[in-house]
Amino acid sequence: MRWAVVLSGVALYSALYAVVPLLPLLEKLFAAPPGAAGPGMGLPLLLLVLLSPWVPRLGLPAGALLGGGLLLVGLGGVLGAFSPSLLLWTLCRILQGVGAALVPTLAIALIPLLFPQKAWEMAGVYMAGNVLGGGMGRVLAGVLAEVVGVREALFLLSLPAFLLGLLLIRAPAGLPALGRPQYDLSAFPLYLAGFILLFLNLFLANLLPYRLLELGFRPGEVGLVYLAYLFGIPGSALSGLLARRFGAVATFRLAFSLVLLALGLLLLPPPGLVLGFVLLMAALFTAQSLASGAAGRRGAGVSGTYVAAFYLGGTLAGLLYPFFLHSFPLAVAVGVTLALLNLLLAPVR
Repeated sequence: MRWAVVLSGVALYSALYAVVPLLPLLEKLFAAPPGAAGPGMGLPLLLLVLLSPWVPRLGLPAGALLGGGLLLVGLGGVLGAFSPSLLLWTLCRILQGVGAALVPTLAIALIPLLFPQKAWEMAGVYMAGNVLGGGMGRVLAGVLAEVVGVREALFLLSLPAFLLGLLLIRAPAGLPALGRPQYDLSAFPLYLAGFILLFLNLFLANLLPYRLLELGFRPGEVGLVYLAYLFGIPGSALSGLLARRFGAVATFRLAFSLVLLALGLLLLPPPGLVLGFVLLMAALFTAQSLASGAAGRRGAGVSGTYVAAFYLGGTLAGLLYPFFLHSFPLAVAVGVTLALLNLLLAPVR
């Protein structure tokens, strides 16, 4: 069961982020203006913000919560794939957000208990699984949309979450209890770092398909650009080893130095822009592994608050990116400002 926890992010983020490269196509499908699908990205993340701190207080077995959450994510994705209107699709995305709120808080807090001798390393492996799910969800969504259609792509990418949810919910008592959650306001710099991490990720990733289509890329090619997320896998997987050798703070600051370099490359024409996106994803997920590992070691209360702050950043990214559809250089400037702040904070001790 412990490996099901580690792999839960693969199924979750595949279903949750598959819509990213399809945002322009969904708007066309529903005859909606550019940016109208933004709430479908922002609102699920808002629910993660609102619900995550309360998940450890539910008192149910961790397996039941994890399994139930994944079932809701899969069900919402299947229903959304065949919604007749943008409004109903957005409501199905809200259902996915409710389910998603049950998963990462518990997974982050459980990993140090399930792997006490390798907490840093397994936090990196968990994050690598998240990267794999989010990256392959984006890539396969673009490719499948071109081959079988937008609706069919979303349907197929929702099934893994549904099936893993069934597996977990059948063994609700197979995971350790987390105990009473403790909430710690002294971890505010860690919460702020998490906020910045997902804001930078989704803000720029949501804008990228519009930028690439403007430059003449086809939908399938846009989807393939999201293979960049897979470069977060080695960064995440190696983050624990690097932290043990050089220290977590030094590794975190190195990652954000690379983020700043990547942001500069995004302003170049292809292939420089694509290379910048690859480097951005690799560096962000290295830092994210360290931050989530630090949160998990401080218990379910801190991990729940960290997840809430993390997804607050994603929520605002989903709501704000439509205002930058025609101001990509300005969006990069916003990213540079936030990256510099995280470089200075490095709150992963």
